[in-house]
Amino acid sequence: MAVVVNSSSVSVTNVNFKMNQLLKIFFGAGMAVLTLVSSASAVNPGNLPLWFEAGQSQPASRFTAHAQGAEFAVTAAGAEFSLRRSDGQTGLVRMQFVSAAQASPVGINQLAGRINYFLGNDSTQWQTTRPTFAQVSLENVYPGISVIYYGNQQQLEYDFNLAAGANPETINIRFDGAQNISVDAQGALVIALNGGKIVQPAPVAYQTIAGERRPVKAGYKISEAQTVTFAVGSYDHTQPLVIDPILSFSSYFGGNNSDTAWAVAVNPTDNSIFIAGQTLSTQISNNIPFATNGVDKTFNGGTVLGDAFVAKFDSTGTNLIYCTYLGGNADDAAYALAVDTSGHAFVAGATTSPNFPVTNPANYSNFSGTNIHGVINGVTGHYPTDAFVTELETNGASLLYSSYLGGSSSETAYGLAIDLLGNAFVTGFTYSSNYPVTPSAIFGKLQCTNNFYLNANAFVTEIAAGGGQINYSTYLGGTNFDTGRAIAYNNGNVFVAGFTASTNFPWVKGLATGKYLNGRTNRTSASDAFVTMFTTSGTNLTLAYSTFLGSSNNDVARSITADASGNAYVVGWTTSTNFPVTTNGVRLTSFVRTNTTGLVIATNAFLAKLAFDGTAVSYGYSQIFGGRGVDVANGVTRDSADNIYVIGSASSTNFPVTANNIFGSLRRTNSGASDVFVTAFPSDFSTVLWSAYFGGSGNDYGNGIAVDSTNSIVIARQTFSVNFPVFASARSVRDGSDDAFIAKIFPTSMTLPALSARRSGTNVLVSWPPIGQIIPPFVNVETSTNLIATNWSLLSQPPVLTNGNYTITLNPTNPVRFFRFRQP
Repeated sequence: MAVVVNSSSVSVTNVNFKMNQLLKIFFGAGMAVLTLVSSASAVNPGNLPLWFEAGQSQPASRFTAHAQGAEFAVTAAGAEFSLRRSDGQTGLVRMQFVSAAQASPVGINQLAGRINYFLGNDSTQWQTTRPTFAQVSLENVYPGISVIYYGNQQQLEYDFNLAAGANPETINIRFDGAQNISVDAQGALVIALNGGKIVQPAPVAYQTIAGERRPVKAGYKISEAQTVTFAVGSYDHTQPLVIDPILSFSSYFGGNNSDTAWAVAVNPTDNSIFIAGQTLSTQISNNIPFATNGVDKTFNGGTVLGDAFVAKFDSTGTNLIYCTYLGGNADDAAYALAVDTSGHAFVAGATTSPNFPVTNPANYSNFSGTNIHGVINGVTGHYPTDAFVTELETNGASLLYSSYLGGSSSETAYGLAIDLLGNAFVTGFTYSSNYPVTPSAIFGKLQCTNNFYLNANAFVTEIAAGGGQINYSTYLGGTNFDTGRAIAYNNGNVFVAGFTASTNFPWVKGLATGKYLNGRTNRTSASDAFVTMFTTSGTNLTLAYSTFLGSSNNDVARSITADASGNAYVVGWTTSTNFPVTTNGVRLTSFVRTNTTGLVIATNAFLAKLAFDGTAVSYGYSQIFGGRGVDVANGVTRDSADNIYVIGSASSTNFPVTANNIFGSLRRTNSGASDVFVTAFPSDFSTVLWSAYFGGSGNDYGNGIAVDSTNSIVIARQTFSVNFPVFASARSVRDGSDDAFIAKIFPTSMTLPALSARRSGTNVLVSWPPIGQIIPPFVNVETSTNLIATNWSLLSQPPVLTNGNYTITLNPTNPVRFFRFRQP
């Protein structure tokens, strides 16, 4: 879309500009240039800082990044790597683009830091306030092809940005100083030089078309001893590729006390958003009720957890449809949530309330879900917890069914999933020897000693659509402590994930490396994650496989999702330095993996894909990632292109994030204490699409994650930050000691807004509606006096948000001016 303006009229002309959105192909993602290898020893020369120092000349003709034993420089003549080992040997290689234009390097994303050199006693030779930049770009090294260099954690990376229609095979890179270049079995480029070698991982390329991310085959092709080009598979040359997440909205949600949203779900029909959790709040500021409407508008009690709550928003997150309490006069909490296509919310959790609301309860044999099942404690005056399962009407104002679920001891439901008919599958843990089970149960009785707070079993229960009865129910576990934390349903298969400390937890057709607890036959005190798959037949569940997932230390699965082919995607946390990691796919930084001093303060997240062929389960891939602090993956979901999104909490300041495509409130750095993290992977796990912190200066925790029909993701849990990043929010201020939060992130493959222009006196107003936090600042408006010109110039005026639109005010001096968007 271009806007044309002349002195007498203003009009909009529909013209396609393929340069408005740049095609990015990430050939150099994860280029590990700072690893020096020899047959005698391997040396890690340190961390590459995430900045480039500008040279002294004006404008700067050289940009340099330093690290221990290494230096990287960008000039108009090319790029230069200088590596120095601890034994004094050096390696020097120059990266030059063959038959390319001489493009001057330009520093972008200038940082606040400055470099000063006070060397010697001659002040005239001192160099002060030299600027630093996060990235350096070389524009149009080949027609329509630019290069951007940047740091990412301990790695140097570079991207080739191709305008639509540009040919990636015109790129030829010569490595002067290299003794030899080759491609290894993993597709990595190996550059041999004096004293060592540079290893550059296999190139990655993909496109996003109609909301679907499509991988593009790419590899290195050696053209001569020191020169390499790229072989790229078929792709749509007219379509852009942009993998940059944008914050659509972010909002506090809470009242005058503590609030936590443990779960989030999206109605696939209209993309309305639901959250569920627990609250101690009785009102919002200015005596506004916490609950707007629904089953119950009155806080019922509870001094520890308070009441459970369920809230529904429209797809923008700014309009609250309903918010209702759900509970009795003691403590209640909702931990799991699912929504059907009609907008019915299914909720599961735990309650100690003897008057929890019950409607059409689940019954089976001598079990009734009408009442709480434990015996009141004579010392505390409290009942042990029962699990509960509830389905709400679409307006939240009535219950279709609501039932206790438990035995004489204590239960909690943590996971819930529904099938297309409305049957609800629930998992959690139970201490009760009389938890309701059906005759076809895999385990018809509690497998552990009935020792409260020490031993428990997981359970898996199916509630019939509409409530009223239990279709299937079983214990799941061994003789120690087991708990189900998450459950997923897809295409007739049910998947359960959690953790176990039982050496005799059922292993059936499981992972070859997951046959024994902690990977050993002797008993240990650590827990393993577990994954169990069932197939459904009528109202019955049949065990397909069950396996340990972990290694020698503590491993816990927190969330699971599954595809229609029967692949399960599991996330959680680990303290095992030898957690099973596959060699295929992207390799991420992990402190736990290299921590040989024990596991006192560090946990890392993990993501594992498990594939089942009917005979045995195997790894599609498995990886751990994190920093030096406590990093926990709590949720996982997939979009329509099978991209995988992981949410969790990270106290690490060195959690692996992407540097080149994080903007606005999505941060590259930890904002303080614990932050939410969100990380996105493509379906083949070949790279990281994007990864970011999200939070304020206090503790922020991420738990729930869901995806809507536009492939936008919605996240939720809890924030203690008074400066939590809010945008287009329903509530912009934290009301209590801590609030729940809800946020939505959409991909930049969504359509850019339309530019419009109008005359205002002697001025011209160029306007556009905001679409997420990125617009502005990361969409530029350019102008030219020639529609087909190549020298469009960037407007320097900042846009002003007025009456719901961003506007730039201009006083044109030319008879005709054209305007357009351009994404850098």
